[in-house]
Amino acid sequence: MAKPQGRSKDQPAKRRGRQGKSIGHRPPRSGEMSSDVAWAPSILRATAGKSSGALELKLSDLRFHVRKRQAKVFVLFIVDSSDSMGARRRLGVAKAAVTALLQRAYQQRHEVAVVGFRGRGARLLLSPSSSVTLARRALHGLRPEGPTPLAAAVEQSMAILRTTAAVKSYDSRIVVILSDGEANVALHRRHEPLEELLAMMPRLGAMAESCLFIDTKRSLAGGGTEMQRLASAAGGRYYQPQELTAGTVIRAVRGAE
Repeated sequence: MAKPQGRSKDQPAKRRGRQGKSIGHRPPRSGEMSSDVAWAPSILRATAGKSSGALELKLSDLRFHVRKRQAKVFVLFIVDSSDSMGARRRLGVAKAAVTALLQRAYQQRHEVAVVGFRGRGARLLLSPSSSVTLARRALHGLRPEGPTPLAAAVEQSMAILRTTAAVKSYDSRIVVILSDGEANVALHRRHEPLEELLAMMPRLGAMAESCLFIDTKRSLAGGGTEMQRLASAAGGRYYQPQELTAGTVIRAVRGAE
């Protein structure tokens, strides 16, 4: 088999790995070196028109796989587990959506993390993972309780986004917030909780490709809700309470990928 021709020192070889599903094949590009040879079409070209004899595979016969790479997506859920309106339904939707996303993670290359908040602070319930078992274990005992420290959850979520950006390579990062938006615990003394939270939203929006705000509180006639204000401040997408289903969350994530 003929070997690829040499290259100059200032033209390093382009090496390609085996990433993604093969959807076809192509001839090699100039100066390209790859172990991802599509052997069947290469051999067919080498034997075309020959009735017998030893196989001689020439450079011009080689064909490499054309692959479709599946994007790697990180979905960060910020889940309101405070004892407020719609809490049990909100938690049920969060659990179902996280599990459903992870069940297809082995194909879709998703990783999911969950930050829960209630009482006086927030905590990381699930570190970035593609494990359905770990997710179910982390979310199983989650119950509504206490006030709504949403600012603490956003601060912790931004720290997670910074860390994952430094140590992992994702094609897309999506933040999903399920809450009524009624923040009543500030990070700093003498700060009004909602105003403090609104000031944080542009930074959160800049750290993710998409921010999805799923409301659990219906607005009064002619008025907006806190979640609408937060979504607007972050440049995110707002979903109304009637859209609070696991199916809506999954479709929203797919649309944001």
